[in-house]
Amino acid sequence: MGLPKKGNRQKMTFMTRIFQKAMTGRTTANGGGPSLDTMLATFDKELDNFPTLMQPAPESKPRTPFDSKNVPREKMSMANMTPKQMLSALPVMLPLMMQMRRCSKLYDGTFQPTRAEADAAFMAELESMARAAGAADIAYVKVPNNAIFRDKGVPCQYAVIFTVEMDKENMSSAPSYDAFKEVATGYKNLAVIGNKLARFMRSNGFAAYPGTALGGLTDYVYLAELAGLGAIGYHGLLITPDEGARLRINTIYTNITNLPIETENEHLWVRDFCAMCKKCVRQCPVDAIFDQPRPRGDGGMQSIDHGACRDYFNQNFGCAVCLAVCPFSQVGYDAVHERFKGNPSAPQFRIPRYGIEAARPIDDRDAELAGHG
Repeated sequence: MGLPKKGNRQKMTFMTRIFQKAMTGRTTANGGGPSLDTMLATFDKELDNFPTLMQPAPESKPRTPFDSKNVPREKMSMANMTPKQMLSALPVMLPLMMQMRRCSKLYDGTFQPTRAEADAAFMAELESMARAAGAADIAYVKVPNNAIFRDKGVPCQYAVIFTVEMDKENMSSAPSYDAFKEVATGYKNLAVIGNKLARFMRSNGFAAYPGTALGGLTDYVYLAELAGLGAIGYHGLLITPDEGARLRINTIYTNITNLPIETENEHLWVRDFCAMCKKCVRQCPVDAIFDQPRPRGDGGMQSIDHGACRDYFNQNFGCAVCLAVCPFSQVGYDAVHERFKGNPSAPQFRIPRYGIEAARPIDDRDAELAGHG
């Protein structure tokens, strides 16, 4: 085929730099690609603005990295997008990054809440606003310390959890550019909704710190199951009645002490089905999904070999095969539930509800211990 003409090479270089800027807010002069982990670390620095934070538990796991050290840049799908794909992605990626940065700016440590209890009218308006902005569902949780990622922290012990749905047709094509763009659109919508709701909550006197949609300070899937929105499947994704596994999750940390928190979860039968189905296990292109989830030491279960998953993920537009083939994504929650006759021999995995430690200052010893977990 030969080398591209000089003009085309210059156009590709220009487009690549613009796309890098959209992804991370910077360009890389040394030829390296955009780093989501670097961008998220920049957002996390905003936590330095708080004298006290709610701390992770000693057994808390670290946030799973996005970057693949084993995959050269030239093999990553993000480095091999066509100019047409880049142009198509920019209207999604630019607002996503802008909204995530807006979220991070709310962690400047200056807001002082004037209220800590919300009445029914406020909660109804909050939920109505969330759904009007595109949220598929919304629930509430008291954040346990073991849901906070190692060496991170959160400014409030309560959280609003909300989800957005992703298009079935686009996700069914995974791994593909269309599926990647649909996932990015989901993250963008989460960031927009998070900013909108947080500012509304603050205007009514409540503390509100939206998650960054992509990444975050806590295990969103864990929190969503605790909140009763659904159950975590064997692929490690949340499964809900309306979206199956075709969803993304975000949080808003708040000081509202009387949130209508659910204490029961009617969706835990999902894992009994997973123990029998295992379609995601069989269909994973790199066998990264364990045949059965394994205890990971923090009260949760690990379903994925993150290293194997991450390398394929970065070379194949974020993969998402497990999400696409999941029966809950394809035929739907109600249809699966209606046909499922039970599985009494299924292993019973229940996420415990741990107590919450009081917020305390972060000192040098905390930082030292966090770096050697």
